[in-house]
Amino acid sequence: MAHVNITYDKLPGAIKDNLTPAQWEEAQRDVIAEGDAVPETTIYINVKNGLCQQYQAGEPADGPLLPTHDLSGGHGADDTQFHTKPRGAQTRL
Repeated sequence: MAHVNITYDKLPGAIKDNLTPAQWEEAQRDVIAEGDAVPETTIYINVKNGLCQQYQAGEPADGPLLPTHDLSGGHGADDTQFHTKPRGAQTRL
């Protein structure tokens, strides 16, 4: 996963409406770099233009992508995805 060099104020509104600046710092760990293979089949949001699209696992990213399940909703009101992990999930090193 890539850390992108996009400041919070330059993010599309769809991301800023769902993440606080502090949550953006956490979410950047999950950004897929342009050209890298996406790790799972899910909907991703392009962090440069805010467009959402479903990608299949292994498909190359056509821009820096963030899985939409990392968006907190409610202007960052729910950030449990940054503090909990599902049963059986592996911890990143």
